[in-house]
Amino acid sequence: MQHIETQILGQTVHADTLYFTWACMGFILLAGVFLVSGLSADVDKFGKRQFFAEGIFSFIRGLTRDQIGKRGDQYVFFIGSIFLFILVNYYAGLLPWKMGSLFEWWPQMPVHEVASAAAEHGNEVAGAAAHEAVEHASHPWHGASPCADINVPAGMALVVVCVYFLSGALVGGFKYIQEFLPVKFSKKGISFNGMFLIELMDLAVRPLTLSLRLLANTVAGEILLATFITFTLLVPAIIPLPGVVLAFEVAVGLLQAFIFTILSTVYIGVAVKHAEHLVHDDHH
Repeated sequence: MQHIETQILGQTVHADTLYFTWACMGFILLAGVFLVSGLSADVDKFGKRQFFAEGIFSFIRGLTRDQIGKRGDQYVFFIGSIFLFILVNYYAGLLPWKMGSLFEWWPQMPVHEVASAAAEHGNEVAGAAAHEAVEHASHPWHGASPCADINVPAGMALVVVCVYFLSGALVGGFKYIQEFLPVKFSKKGISFNGMFLIELMDLAVRPLTLSLRLLANTVAGEILLATFITFTLLVPAIIPLPGVVLAFEVAVGLLQAFIFTILSTVYIGVAVKHAEHLVHDDHH
């Protein structure tokens, strides 16, 4: 997937993903302010905004309490932020961004692939000529969900794993941390920890599975929608089909946000309960 690139602090970043993500976060914050402004302690003054906000909060709190237990309320806002962030980012990619190409001010993406391909095959003359030909060529940015950029789901997965590990460490202390070390320290002395490699592999696999699952489903959904829209232009008889696919993708987006959220909650719950078990055994 092509991206609009820019330099920040000497590093090349995907500007479209970065700005798109900021826009989604800004939308979530504004929506949150809008919903909070309608809250009231008076039952007689409850409105649609209050029911909607409390519905989301109750859903997330029920999720954390079921999976994490008595400490679940501490993670409501973290888990809720993950759910809303993925949901908004996924739906943002379903909007008709290709229509922006009708406007002259719409972001343009430079075309460098021809020159790069020629250079890769060792044809420096052809590569230089191709580069010169496409230096000023461009095509409009078609838009894509930030979750379709591996940097976003990977970053979120790393945050979840960090919280997963820290949650266990805060509850179990060094007793939990040494589960990831090759040796264990106890009142009986020092012993070899034969499970530490499995624990480390588990710690590495969790963010990999979380990020790749979300990335693959997001990209597949956008490709599916774009494909059926193209078919509609070629075969007018299937005009209602893109609407059906869009409705399907809306449901898939909700499902993907829920899957990522429930897995994150389960991971944290496993760490917390395992740490509590270690502390309980140590006291007995």
